[in-house]
Amino acid sequence: MSAAPRVVVVMPAYNEEECIAQVCREWLDMLESVEGSRLMVIDDGSTDRTPAILQAVAVAHPALEVVHQRNAGHGAAILNGYRRALEMGAEWIFQVDSDGQFDPWDFTRLWERSERFGFVMGYRRHRKDSLHRRAVSAALRLLIRLRFGVRLRDPNAPFRLMEARLLREFLPRLPDGVFAPNILLAILARKGGGGFCEIPVHHRARRGGTGSLGLTRLARVLPRCVLELLRFRSQT
Repeated sequence: MSAAPRVVVVMPAYNEEECIAQVCREWLDMLESVEGSRLMVIDDGSTDRTPAILQAVAVAHPALEVVHQRNAGHGAAILNGYRRALEMGAEWIFQVDSDGQFDPWDFTRLWERSERFGFVMGYRRHRKDSLHRRAVSAALRLLIRLRFGVRLRDPNAPFRLMEARLLREFLPRLPDGVFAPNILLAILARKGGGGFCEIPVHHRARRGGTGSLGLTRLARVLPRCVLELLRFRSQT
């Protein structure tokens, strides 16, 4: 039986055929410097060539594990990855998206802080996203500060390093069917013990494809996200 990984990078993916191979290889190259690390890509029911590309990359890279699931959304894919990483016995779980907007080598800056902090988040400095997405993030920051009394620079940032013991504590506290689990996890970490830290990381334009939260869909899901936050307040 292989040894439990020290860190598992969880990367949800949906219809990223234009960039997924390059993004995976960049992360795998970086992870060669991190002993006991694995990359786990959760394919969220992609309908393009993403599944086939992932399988081809996995053949050449044993450190890559590909998990296919029926399309359930970004939040569900993240939670699937977190739970699988915990079942593997990982000591640390790191999450990043598959669109290539982050520099893999910024991971090492978070990893260096793992000796002092159990939850380290990278906030997007000079964010390369649309105006409406940045506006929504600003509104979320304000809502979280008013309702929970905590400051988070980038509450839904998909660039976070989490100690397994904290995830085991926090995941059961999330409501069933949660849409944006990373936001709630950040709130729990910021309010709880275990050590919390935020550091700036580089952010760049998407490598290809289109974001899953366009203006129309964002208008539909934003009320759900706000309602989740309002209901969650009584549980923290």
